[in-house]
Amino acid sequence: ENLSFWNGSIPWVSHKDMKRELIDSAEECITEEGLTKSSSNLITIGCVLVVVRSGILQHTIPVAINAVPVAINQDMKALDFCAGSCLNNFFLRWVQGLNDLLLLVWSKQGATVESIEHSYLAETLIALPPMGEQKSIVAFLNAEITRLDDLTTEATRAIALLKERRTALISAAVTGKIDVRTLA
Repeated sequence: ENLSFWNGSIPWVSHKDMKRELIDSAEECITEEGLTKSSSNLITIGCVLVVVRSGILQHTIPVAINAVPVAINQDMKALDFCAGSCLNNFFLRWVQGLNDLLLLVWSKQGATVESIEHSYLAETLIALPPMGEQKSIVAFLNAEITRLDDLTTEATRAIALLKERRTALISAAVTGKIDVRTLA
């Protein structure tokens, strides 16, 4: 490894970074020299990033959209449906929605590490609604997912508060701060 390739300003996206839907940074960054000497290219903003080789493919196909120019490692693919028939965000949601089926269809058989067979991915036919409908579907899903994420956050806070109250109640009862003799 050439140390002059690392700690630059170009996010070097790997499966480790694919824990969110919008990639605007990465755990590691490379330099311009590192990019030039690697087999990667600078990926333009708005592409669909897909993990194609990783143990996580046992159960999930991580997909995201890059919000900044990035480079990707060999375990990733970048897709851009620039022909205008498919919105990148629609494809992202399509993969998320059909994750289990696509794992069965795209998985490379006999690989030592879980992998997606590139030709299966490339040859997949998608029944695409018209562009306007894709936009409506993506907008609806984004709004609903945000609402569900907000509800999840609210529920998590409520659970933490209830656990805190439970602990305080037990503490008060066993230390005599609550007279339980009349409650029995």
